[in-house]
Amino acid sequence: MSHPRTVRDRPPTPPASRRRPRRGLALPLVFAAAACIPDDPAPPRADDPDTTSAAHADTPTATHPDATAATPAPPPAPDTTPPTPPPVLDLATTHFIASMPIGCVDRPQTIPASRSGYLIEVTYSRRPGFEHDRAFYGCWDWHSAVNSTWTLVMIMKEVPDFPLSPLIREKLEFHINEGTMAGELAYLTENPSFERPYGWVWLLLLHAELEAWGDPDAAEWAEYMDSLADLLDQRLSEYIEELEKPVRSGTHRNTAFAISMGLRAAEMARRPRLERILRSAATRFFAGDRDCPVEEEPGPSDFLSPCLEVAALMVELMDRGDYVRWLDDLLPPIDSEKFASLRRSSLSDSTPGLPARISSEGLPPQMAEALSALMAASRVVVDSMRRTMADSAGRGDSTAIPSSLARVSPAARSHLIGLSFTRADAMLRIAEALPAGDTRVARLRELAARHGNTGFETILDADYYGSHWIGSFALKYLIESGKVAVP
Repeated sequence: MSHPRTVRDRPPTPPASRRRPRRGLALPLVFAAAACIPDDPAPPRADDPDTTSAAHADTPTATHPDATAATPAPPPAPDTTPPTPPPVLDLATTHFIASMPIGCVDRPQTIPASRSGYLIEVTYSRRPGFEHDRAFYGCWDWHSAVNSTWTLVMIMKEVPDFPLSPLIREKLEFHINEGTMAGELAYLTENPSFERPYGWVWLLLLHAELEAWGDPDAAEWAEYMDSLADLLDQRLSEYIEELEKPVRSGTHRNTAFAISMGLRAAEMARRPRLERILRSAATRFFAGDRDCPVEEEPGPSDFLSPCLEVAALMVELMDRGDYVRWLDDLLPPIDSEKFASLRRSSLSDSTPGLPARISSEGLPPQMAEALSALMAASRVVVDSMRRTMADSAGRGDSTAIPSSLARVSPAARSHLIGLSFTRADAMLRIAEALPAGDTRVARLRELAARHGNTGFETILDADYYGSHWIGSFALKYLIESGKVAVP
């Protein structure tokens, strides 16, 4: 099919993430992150935002959903943080991100608590033999298991000689096979609204990445997933065509995010009908948008920016001149008061670290050298580990977690941490579409680096509420950041 040439059609800059990662770094991050995951995490409360039921609601709305799980954070501090280099997908960071999906894809979702009534008692149990006819049973919920699987695939694609690739292949082979995909297909066939649309687009993207990889194992896994992907292609097409107005919330049901992810998958996997439907819907929903209410962001449990997701999506549909004019009408000037809520993180632009040092005194020389290299290569992650260790030691440092984070529920807090990565990712995509001389390019990249650093500074504060899904968005941002040409 043919469609107007867009600003994303030009040849991309080779990703910086494809450079050979630095060697000689230790693996403590993997085990430190794994230690933060409880053996049997408590089942989600009904008011937690990141639950399967929340992801399955389908009634469109034009405003943020009423989230009672959290009290909105106070206004952020003034925007005074100096520019900082963006995070990079080096070996230490890759180990850290990989530890999240590796630690949860085999961990079955929590069984709901038993319910007792006047006459009836309901007790839940897992299906016998679920490992043989279910693939995405870990990581708290189905969609998180799918995007965690995508994360493992993308780590191997972006870092081909990653040391843990054999372990990742083993897990992919166990979860994606003829039996598990037959079971997934049967369940989704019988449950047509299950995971609509958020889980659908992650599954389509996972399948597309496997199919486009050029790896023999990946080709086999993609073939096992073909029928399931075809079913969700049809379901997504029908859902988007029948949708009367877009969902503009900052959570799972956001329409702009679903269309953007679906478009990427459709283009990679050569699904022209789905691509045509998604492009038509995006134009219908968003081409006439003006004055997006950025001052209303973020909602109390957002992990997506409704305004930035729309702006990043339309990069795929418009040529540069039309896009620049449309963006001028959509978003206020970056340094204006109206844009302030998107310049400043809902958490904190700079999370204070503890005045503590990890001493190498008494360590063998090789271990001391590895620790030194690890700290130098991934200082942000180590700062978060220091805060976690200080909390465990009862030091009670009140600056370890920003006050804005302390005011929200753990699940809502994890969403706001994830929001740092999705904002950064969207800002980079918008910047890429602007002319080189546009002053917004540098500012958007600077803000993206700030949000990305904030995400890594606070990621361990999300605990298992966040570790089962945030790694996917952190990696998605880092891949996008790697496309930016180094001056």
